[in-house]
Amino acid sequence: MEKERWPFIIPLPTKTRDQYRILTSAFSSDIAMEILSRLRLEGRTYQREIVSELQSHSNKSVLKYLRMFVDTGILEEGMEKVTVDGRSRWVKWYAPTFMGKWFILLLTPRERLSPEWIKSVVEDLLRFYAKSIAKLCSAYNIDPNYFRRVFEEALTERRIRA
Repeated sequence: MEKERWPFIIPLPTKTRDQYRILTSAFSSDIAMEILSRLRLEGRTYQREIVSELQSHSNKSVLKYLRMFVDTGILEEGMEKVTVDGRSRWVKWYAPTFMGKWFILLLTPRERLSPEWIKSVVEDLLRFYAKSIAKLCSAYNIDPNYFRRVFEEALTERRIRA
């Protein structure tokens, strides 16, 4: 009996070298995956939060991986001025890019995702791949209706099994 599969796809750049850099940055070590699993899918995660949650690793290592994620396009970073106890200071934040969300989702147990979030994620993925398929159809002179039929067949099969 085959195990159930989670239909997970990670959008990657077209250049093989860039794909390799991104995949190795995310999966090269436990600390990389720990950092990704602690980032918010929506909004900002502050550097201080990440460093304090990963006290078992050196700050230097955590910051190295955060920099690598920014360099590879998994995260974007910024600075924000906040006031604490009447004093202003600058804090660094990170937010996932479109691609970065998929890496975080890969490390997030499905049970922690709400049905609304899954719907939103699937919609984003479907839009992304529909645009990608349309572009490929145009570039390689493929009839896009072929893929529409494939999708409709999959929906029909699902209805028959349900």
